[in-house]
Amino acid sequence: MKRLLPLKVGGYQSDGKDKFYDRMTSFRYMDGAAELYRSYAFKLLLVRRYLKAGHPPIIVELFDMGLPEDAFGIFSYETGGEESDVGQGSDYGGGLLRLWKGKFFVNVYAEQEAPSAKQDVLEIGKAISVSVKQEGLKPKLIHFLPREGLSERSLRYFHLPQSLNYHYFVSHENILRLNERTHAILATYSSPESKGKTFLLLIQYPSQKLAEAALRSFVKAYMPESSSSGVIRTESGKWTASQSHQKYVIAVFDAPSREKADQLIEVVEKKLLGK
Repeated sequence: MKRLLPLKVGGYQSDGKDKFYDRMTSFRYMDGAAELYRSYAFKLLLVRRYLKAGHPPIIVELFDMGLPEDAFGIFSYETGGEESDVGQGSDYGGGLLRLWKGKFFVNVYAEQEAPSAKQDVLEIGKAISVSVKQEGLKPKLIHFLPREGLSERSLRYFHLPQSLNYHYFVSHENILRLNERTHAILATYSSPESKGKTFLLLIQYPSQKLAEAALRSFVKAYMPESSSSGVIRTESGKWTASQSHQKYVIAVFDAPSREKADQLIEVVEKKLLGK
């Protein structure tokens, strides 16, 4: 990991005091934020500080996330800034550059604001991206999502219910039975004919039996009045629908019509079948 970070770039030089944190010691550096990284396959964090005379220090946090899917996952957790064409995906906002490439996720930021901070941060980010030679694949679940109306920057990949609730609150209880062995993708859809956003959640379980049990748990807790249909109209006038397919659970929230909810689920099912 030390070799992936340049010692010198754009007039900046490492202060030579690299620090490493693993899954157990990451709390010392990130405090409560460590739980988010630990919800993925995070293995090791390298923190390096760069110095340049007359400029604020720049901090680089290089995370070995264990798997490319989880590097994408932690990146996808927060994408509210601008794409900066760095790595396999990047996001710049508020002085912070976030990017992912291969199994690595990177934060780059200046300790204080300065006129040249954005340019310096992006230059260091690009140098790191070049150093990481191997790219990685995004989660396979993305391939099963309907493309029409999909907001690519809205994709959120995760494993645990806390991440789901952060982006779309479902329940204080783990009614979808998410855990370290489940893979989930949440996507946002919009259409010209309707206001607001529609959310599609696709979860992969280790087995069909577990998927079916999770769906029963979800329907019983979230939409008990739907009986066996798995579809309800909420108080807001929007529609929620859910269905299991083999070892997957598909759920649609805030659809403008029942037809739209059914259509999204049908497209996912066809993609899962390879059609």
